Amino acid sequence: MEPASPTREATETPSAITAGVDRKRPEGKASRAELVLGVLGLVAALAALPLPTVAATPEIASVLAIAAVAVLAGHRWGVAILVVADVALVGALWPRAFLQDPPSTIAQLGVVLGLAGALPGAVMLRRMTPELALLVLGEESARGRAVSAALVPVIAVVWVAAPLL
Repeated sequence: MEPASPTREATETPSAITAGVDRKRPEGKASRAELVLGVLGLVAALAALPLPTVAATPEIASVLAIAAVAVLAGHRWGVAILVVADVALVGALWPRAFLQDPPSTIAQLGVVLGLAGALPGAVMLRRMTPELALLVLGEESARGRAVSAALVPVIAVVWVAAPLL
């Protein structure tokens, strides 16, 4: 019996990034829900990028655009980043839509499009929390899942409610 080669072992053990990948789906093939999230995230990012800078909206929109392009290219790690960026964009844009008037009609349209594109991703936060924990922690554990399941939604609520404080 010959020893296993290092390359064979490396290909048989899943990496931290690909451990959460759906084994039934071919590599590089996104589900329909992920494609919709990617397209809506890209629309939200492109609508929010030209807005006047308030609460780091251009930075959040650029991260959202990169994550949306990654999702559209079939990278599963992009979904977790996209959902977090969606939550951050909702937290940055909703005060512009409801608490203060945007400076012009075009800016108001950008805020509404940004919110409409980011809300589905923010709603998906609870479903994507385990993948986000896997991406950040690098390994799957019961404690990591429990902490992320409790902590990520709380942080999201604080981020969105922060303009009221």
